[in-house]
Amino acid sequence: MPILSSSNYSSEKLKTTLEEVIRALGNGTAGGATGATGATGSATGNPGPTGPAGPTGVTGPTGQNTGPDGEQGYQGTTGPTGNTGQTGTPSPTGTHGPQGSTGPSWGVTGATGPTGPSTGATGFTGNTGPTGATGRTGDTGPRGKPGQFGVTGPTGPTGRNLDLFFAPTSDPEVSGLVWNNNGVPTVSAG
Repeated sequence: MPILSSSNYSSEKLKTTLEEVIRALGNGTAGGATGATGATGSATGNPGPTGPAGPTGVTGPTGQNTGPDGEQGYQGTTGPTGNTGQTGTPSPTGTHGPQGSTGPSWGVTGATGPTGPSTGATGFTGNTGPTGATGRTGDTGPRGKPGQFGVTGPTGPTGRNLDLFFAPTSDPEVSGLVWNNNGVPTVSAG
């Protein structure tokens, strides 16, 4: 039975109406129809802040810093023979020792001494002498015989014949003719 609504309850009805309201609120029947089920919330909340770093662990024992010795490598190839060194400067010839004293004439002939060097050390090469004068130019050889005639070239284009007039240098005494009067063209009067 729905609870009556009024803006002016009687004193007799007010107590009964309040009891019905309290009862309805306790049973969950007050209000309108039950609404649709709301959307399911997320299973997990937002990630919490990162916790403080843990204490540094105990340092482990020092490892072995070198491995076992490797096998001996192969012997390398023999390098190229070096350049021959420069020839040393020849030593100068030693001085002759002093002549021994003459032995007694009746003494035994001594052994023949060693033969001395036949030639001394080679001297230094002298400077190059000056260049000799240039020799005279040789005589001109005989003139060769004439060569063969060349092939005749193509004939050139035909020229134009021009009529040239040379005026006489004296009056021809013919009326109307022109003559050269010391460089001045003059018409003869006849």
